[in-house]
Amino acid sequence: MYSHAMKIIKSFKKHGLKVMTIGGTALIVLSLIVIIPTLYFRYSHQGTVSLAAVMPQVKNIVAPQPGIPRISGQPISVSVPSVWINNVPVVDGVYDAATGDWNVGLSQAQFIPQTALPNNIQGDTYIYGHYRPAVFAYLHHVVAGSSATVTTANGYLFTYQYVGTYAIAPSDSSVLAYTGVGPPILTLQTCSGDFFQNRQLYIFDYVSYQKL
Repeated sequence: MYSHAMKIIKSFKKHGLKVMTIGGTALIVLSLIVIIPTLYFRYSHQGTVSLAAVMPQVKNIVAPQPGIPRISGQPISVSVPSVWINNVPVVDGVYDAATGDWNVGLSQAQFIPQTALPNNIQGDTYIYGHYRPAVFAYLHHVVAGSSATVTTANGYLFTYQYVGTYAIAPSDSSVLAYTGVGPPILTLQTCSGDFFQNRQLYIFDYVSYQKL
């Protein structure tokens, strides 16, 4: 009886140690999955500013002259080459004001049709996407003066220049109101915050357009 009990104890110690080791490793991995994004987002946007601070910087670098024809088109791809965002496909997106939900694709960015089409006159072209490597995961690396481009279905390439970033709550739709007045800008949106709870907006001035 005694030897049988000792065998059970030894077996428990042997297998229990393995279980504890596996469990401990799993806990460490889980902690890293939670902690690393938390620290990353806490410190990656330390340079963000308020909307009030960003908007005065927005200007028409190439001001349209009176009578200049409006050039616009449906966006089909967006690029920010300096942060490894290259020709990300753009499709129409939907913001549900009642629920505060945004439809989001895993490898595409979304354009909100209620905002301005890319153009050379006025309004905000609003494109959002997941914080994923295939979409906008590297936007937080963008620096002042970096270029962004939007390609349209009718063969135009619109170029913009980065001026600043700020964060809003997911339920804040006031940013969508800048559609018909003021110089043309591009807004790119993705997630930020300790638990991806915020919407981080990156503002770009319009620079120029060209026919491809």
